[in-house]
Amino acid sequence: MYGGPLGDYSSRSDSYFSSYPRPSFLGHTKRVTPILSPEAEQPNEKIAASLAARLNIWLLVPAMAGTVAYYLFTSIFRGVRREEKEGKSASGKIGSVVFTSIVTLGLASYIYSVLVLADGHLMDVYWSITGTIAVQMLYFAAVYTWLYRLDESSFDVKVEDDPIEEFITFLYFSITTFATTGSSVFPESITARILVAIQVLFLVFSFSMGLVFFTSP
Repeated sequence: MYGGPLGDYSSRSDSYFSSYPRPSFLGHTKRVTPILSPEAEQPNEKIAASLAARLNIWLLVPAMAGTVAYYLFTSIFRGVRREEKEGKSASGKIGSVVFTSIVTLGLASYIYSVLVLADGHLMDVYWSITGTIAVQMLYFAAVYTWLYRLDESSFDVKVEDDPIEEFITFLYFSITTFATTGSSVFPESITARILVAIQVLFLVFSFSMGLVFFTSP
């Protein structure tokens, strides 16, 4: 009607749909045509969001691999002498910041790509986003533990040389940092503060993206 079906409007430069925002990331395009039948469209959107979550799971690989690697590094460093630790401290700190930046970029990209396909239906990707946040908190707990074992002056906290106590302490610190509630653990070194800042920035990004996609029509 009125000049042809809706699909024909995308080829006209002066049409409404051709100028409609089309955010695209990692090869995914947000829906640009109106929902003609909500009951028929919703299952397709769920499938698309679920498919995007599965196809982009590789963006979480650096975070998951880094979590395992840092806990392994922490275990290995328990038996290293103090002199050897000091010699590797600078490179270990720089590497942690660089790799954490890469990990955070991957996590943020995953959340964005999934939200684009969900197109405002956040409950369709609830578990994907929740899982990403859980991976993020475990990763930061691992890198905080590694940094503390590398240089105990990085945090104002006293933790016994016990794997379980270290895990609980820094997982607690990771969760409270992400939630911005504050904790009894305080970052003291520049490296620790940079890592905390990166985690808080990830929170700001996740919250703002969720708010934008939830409130967008």
